[in-house]
Amino acid sequence: MNNILKYLISVLIISLTIIGVNYQYPDHLKYINDKVLNIFFKTRGSNIIQGNVVIIDIDDNSINEIGQWPWSRNTMAELINSLNTLSPAVIGSTIIFSESDRTSPSNFSRDPNVPNYDEIFGLAIEDSEVPVVLGYSFLDIEEQRENHIVPYVPAVFKTKDRSKDKISFYNPNSALLNIPTIQDASYSSGFLNSITDENGRVIYMPMLMQYKDQLLPSMALELVRTIYSSRKIYIDWNEKDKNFIEFEDMKIPIDNSALLRVNYFDSYETIKRVSAVDILNKTFNGYNRNDFANKIVLIGSNASGIALYTPTPFGKISALELQALVVENILSKRYLTIPYWEELFQYTSTVLISMLILLSIFYGSVLLNIGIAIASAVIFYFILLDLFIDYGYIINTTYVIETIVVSLIVSIIGYFLKNRADLLNVKGKFASKVSKEVMDDILNNNKNKDLSSKRKEVTIFFSDIKSFTKITEQINDPSKLTRYINRYMDAMTKNIMYLNGTVDKFMGDAIMAYWNAPGDVENHSDKALCSAIEQVELLKDLNKINLSERLPIIEIRIGLNAGEVFVGEVGGDLRSDYTIMGKNVNHTAVLEQAGKYYGASIIMSQSVKDNLKDEYTYMLIDMMQVDGTSDAFNIYQVFAKELPTKFAKEFIEEFEKAIMFYRDANIDDAILIFRNIQLSENNMNKKLCEIYIKRCELAYEKIKNGVFNPVQSIDKSFISS
Repeated sequence: MNNILKYLISVLIISLTIIGVNYQYPDHLKYINDKVLNIFFKTRGSNIIQGNVVIIDIDDNSINEIGQWPWSRNTMAELINSLNTLSPAVIGSTIIFSESDRTSPSNFSRDPNVPNYDEIFGLAIEDSEVPVVLGYSFLDIEEQRENHIVPYVPAVFKTKDRSKDKISFYNPNSALLNIPTIQDASYSSGFLNSITDENGRVIYMPMLMQYKDQLLPSMALELVRTIYSSRKIYIDWNEKDKNFIEFEDMKIPIDNSALLRVNYFDSYETIKRVSAVDILNKTFNGYNRNDFANKIVLIGSNASGIALYTPTPFGKISALELQALVVENILSKRYLTIPYWEELFQYTSTVLISMLILLSIFYGSVLLNIGIAIASAVIFYFILLDLFIDYGYIINTTYVIETIVVSLIVSIIGYFLKNRADLLNVKGKFASKVSKEVMDDILNNNKNKDLSSKRKEVTIFFSDIKSFTKITEQINDPSKLTRYINRYMDAMTKNIMYLNGTVDKFMGDAIMAYWNAPGDVENHSDKALCSAIEQVELLKDLNKINLSERLPIIEIRIGLNAGEVFVGEVGGDLRSDYTIMGKNVNHTAVLEQAGKYYGASIIMSQSVKDNLKDEYTYMLIDMMQVDGTSDAFNIYQVFAKELPTKFAKEFIEEFEKAIMFYRDANIDDAILIFRNIQLSENNMNKKLCEIYIKRCELAYEKIKNGVFNPVQSIDKSFISS
């Protein structure tokens, strides 16, 4: 599967998964989305305050001067009368007068001329030149009594036919109303209810509720409707704006439950507010009459122990301030809405972000993916913030957040899986070039910058094809030659690795290998010698194939030596090899090349022989000294992995006996044995017999001159002979 197809499939899977999860569980990341929205509010700062509302606050100062709460209704009547002199557009009360005034003198006398404070207050409301809108609350519980069947509103709220199936209004069970004396005197009324989310915060405010089959407005909506004097209010729906309340030039967006999303700001101190006692005393606390003219005046209390506070994105807000805020929202027409194209935006952003972040399939860089993810988060943050501040659009950030996180995780996992696959592929190829043990040793020590090596005793193996130069001349076809040599190398390499050997390198037709490094190999000399013997046997089957293809047969020479070497990585930053070094390596190479001189396929050193645990057929052939070194050691020709036959044993004993005579300068006895066994039918190395007969003939003169030395010094001229 090519990268483009993988890329498209990954984008498709991520996009469909995120879209499907959000469709099935739309609120599963609501907490995070709300936190982001809170950040938007705080980033925006103060907003939309246009001074449409003035709060008359029955604050602590008013309570301290006038007296404890609740005040007598004649004091409230005086407050209404004082406000009338300031010519506001409408007066709203967030205080519910659900019980009669217990301080009224009429409660203590049957004299009809004794003042009734409730009636005085009701009369003040009724005679007010400014419309007075009273507040009340809907209840979800059934009340045993009702002060009023349905609160009066001098307007008709009507749902258009195309909207009837779009909105499901709240249907409260009962209402907590003002007493009839006061309620009936008002111009209108509006409910004070708010809606809290699962965290107890006010996010939405209901604009309409359905009570006893009649639609009734909230306090904020009724205050705005009153200043417009609208008698018919429609609830409508269209594809673009969805649900909305419409009258005059107002088009208030609501959701499917007739809720308005509250457009909060971070400070309410800029809302005009005057202490109620200042109105009663006509001091106005630094304000003049023009600050009240044609404004919506809201009466309520923020006094300690009286006011009710509700959590918002900016802390707690009183019910009085909340009503003022919603009125400001409506009059300034700065709404928070979900645009009709939100779904298209979500789907597009999901696909776009996943496409950008999953570019790792092509570039394979975790840093690039993290950078793209961060850039995507920053870009979409400012896009959503700009839409929020400038247009009041609330777009669910869940899609964007999930897409960034999921795409980043998938891309990083994909990156590591791809790297792992590549690493396994490289390790496989690497292991085929060296060995798994060498590969692991290099990878485990990859922090070793000085490429240091370690000392270790190993058994070293060198092999070479006899007369390979002539073979290359006979096989003049490069493809045939490559197939020919690869078939040989494959068989030999597999044998070495099967017996726990490490293939060091290929040098043309030559193979260098070793045992007991980097990992420990038990009986490493035995395994090395077994491999050498088996390789000679494997050539029989290979040569059958070669003959069938009319290709030259292969014969090899092998040198084996054991000893301490340096094992490690050798080279520079750009190119290095994992190999072994030391004089024992050079000695092994000489042993392999000396096989040509001795006519032996396999030659091992004394150190290898000393390490052997199994039985083999081998024969001492010489004591050699490599040119430039002082070490002299016995070397042996190896024939088979078994005890020698009777005839082989007799030949080996005679041959080694003759060598001992030769080394002791007993030349006559030595040459006699060499000549006898040369004629034997069981001669295991005729060339070697010829070599020693010639040495014996030359030894007489050397002994006479006092320069006889049984040790054979091997140099380049000796090897090439």
